[in-house]
Amino acid sequence: MEEKKEVVTRSLILGIVLIILGVLGIVFAGNIFNVLGNIVGWVVAGIFFIAGIINIVLFVSSITKKDEEKNPAIKNLIIGILSIAAGIVLVITPKLIVWIISVFLGVFLLLDGGFKVKEAFAANKAKAKLWFVSLIFGIIGIILGALAIIYPFRFGMEIGKIFVILISVVLIVSGITNIVHGVLISKA
Repeated sequence: MEEKKEVVTRSLILGIVLIILGVLGIVFAGNIFNVLGNIVGWVVAGIFFIAGIINIVLFVSSITKKDEEKNPAIKNLIIGILSIAAGIVLVITPKLIVWIISVFLGVFLLLDGGFKVKEAFAANKAKAKLWFVSLIFGIIGIILGALAIIYPFRFGMEIGKIFVILISVVLIVSGITNIVHGVLISKA
């Protein structure tokens, strides 16, 4: 009996906490994504710093080798310096990563959309049914890709907010599920 009471209490408390977190996530989606954008920017900056240091160490070790090779790996020095510079830029403006990801996503969406439109016309020539579905998705991809490239920061922020809101909805649903579970266990 005591174990049943613990399960019910845990389910109800967890359910309430998850719902509160989900509601807070929806209300503060923009702020949450700002923090996440900074964290991702700093992590990527750290990766750049590590890659830069490794490349500079490789360059220095290629200079100190006493073998036949006269040319030290200058590319390692260049990559190392550029990596550290990129890391510094991302430490100063970590949200730049949102811009970079949006531009890459935009290019991908443009290319993918273009290929879908091309495939749709080929499918139409082949008298395929529902060829226009590829055309519609291709046009949507091209429009989203263009928006991501033209307005990269805004696009990235909006996509990020939507992502946080979706996670928040999952938390709310999970909270409701926990509460229902607790209530059903208490009635059993």
